[in-house]
This record gives sequence, C-alpha cells and structure tokens, in this order.
Amino acid sequence: MTDGLGLGGVYGATLGRIKRQGEEKARLGMTALMWISHAERPLKVDELCHALGVEIGSPDIDDDNAPSIGTLLSCC
Repeated sequence: MTDGLGLGGVYGATLGRIKRQGEEKARLGMTALMWISHAERPLKVDELCHALGVEIGSPDIDDDNAPSIGTLLSCC
C-alpha cells in the first residue's frame, strides 16, 4: 500500500475490514488469522480449513464443518 500507513497501519486496516463483516464471517476471519499467527510452521490452505472446522470438545473431525477455500478467502 502506498498511502503512508506503514506496516502497522495496513495491519490495523485489514483487521478493521475483517471486523466490519457480518458476525460469522468476522469470527472466521479472525480465527484464521489466529491459527496462522500461532502456527509453528506455514500452514497449507487445506490444513487451515481443517483446523477451522475443529469443534472444541468434539472427539471427531467433521469435514462438513471445515470452510471451503473460497469462503475462507472471502472472510480474510
């Protein structure tokens, strides 16, 4: 970006855009950023989608809970 925001400003503007989406999309976008920022290594897109589909307290992974790549991109 060339509007003089600097890295911190661009990051803040991105977070603002994510938070202004509908509640569910904002939650998904913020959760994706949390997974990305806390991962020990870069995640592949399908790994991130599966991580986002995990439900706390559930012993099984339900692939139907994982967002599609398109949904994930539209939220971030």
